Amino acid sequence: MKRALKLAARGKFTTSPNPAVGCVIVRNGMIIGEGYHHKAGEPHAEIMAMRSAGSSVAGATCYVTLEPCSHYGRTPPCAKALVKAGVKRVVIACGDPNPQVAGRGVKILKDAGIEVDVGLYENKALKLNRAFFKSIVKNIPYVTVKIGMSLDAKIALSDGRSKWITSEKSRQTVQKMRAASDAIITGSGTVIADNPLLNVRYDELSAKVFEKYDINKEKQPLRVVLDSRQRINPDDYVMFSQGKVLLVRPSLDSKNISEQINEHLEIFYAPCDFAGRICISAVLSELSKRQCRKVLVEAGPTLVASFLQERLADELALFVAPKVLGVNAKTAFACDEVSSLDCLKPYKILTIKRSGKDFFVRALLA
Repeated sequence: MKRALKLAARGKFTTSPNPAVGCVIVRNGMIIGEGYHHKAGEPHAEIMAMRSAGSSVAGATCYVTLEPCSHYGRTPPCAKALVKAGVKRVVIACGDPNPQVAGRGVKILKDAGIEVDVGLYENKALKLNRAFFKSIVKNIPYVTVKIGMSLDAKIALSDGRSKWITSEKSRQTVQKMRAASDAIITGSGTVIADNPLLNVRYDELSAKVFEKYDINKEKQPLRVVLDSRQRINPDDYVMFSQGKVLLVRPSLDSKNISEQINEHLEIFYAPCDFAGRICISAVLSELSKRQCRKVLVEAGPTLVASFLQERLADELALFVAPKVLGVNAKTAFACDEVSSLDCLKPYKILTIKRSGKDFFVRALLA
């Protein structure tokens, strides 16, 4: 199963909106076939492993990181393919998270007399597809808020200059995070201040990334710009001239309406809250409908604060540089003042590691 999980991870940059899945087929203690899902529309991991075996897999044991699918989608159901192939036993890391189909793959296998075990390295399998599972169960993407900041939680000097606070290694990791995301959300303030592309710069990824994972250099995440005050003229900013951009503006009648402007730009009209700010949850719901599983937020302190205060950020990714920018520098967080420490719901620190001269902190919503 460890080998199957390692294989599955190879596809984590390319399989969305599908999960990353790996499969290993064993007979008499020897691996006779293995494979993983490369991208949506292509054969699933079980089929790739059976093809890799090259001969009959009858009587063999199949180790797979996710419950074999039971329905017809872009490809036929893998559970039925395993039955037809005559495997004797199937070991599954974790069940299908979709409540509409969960357990059906296992049932097909058991009804055919195949021995089934579920739960081997389940936690590792759940972590691998954390974003997919959340989006399927809750119909909302997994959200990571990324911030590059100083030790005193500042993101720029008082005049707005910020190149570069963090190290080259940290910036490489950000490109990797972008490559793994289906969409990147930012605010109009960031667009006006920085005129960013917010694309994946694949030439900045290390050679090790290309060796370890499948990478599609043609893939670029959808850029999503929240423009509550309608300050953005797309003709003035470079990001609107390439790739795909969803410009989100207030809806006058609280209806979700989209308008395709050109090959690069679509405007989505979303409902607002009582203060006239675009409803972030409505935007996330729309992205879920577009099969965006994983969303990265790269924004200024106000929008970051909204994600945190509304508990819409599943994960914080903080790149902290060993620098102090001072009291007048721009803060990373514009959250409301907390009246009591007792009412705080802390994030759970997942990892802290070195990133060049910086340190990289990942924290999960507790």
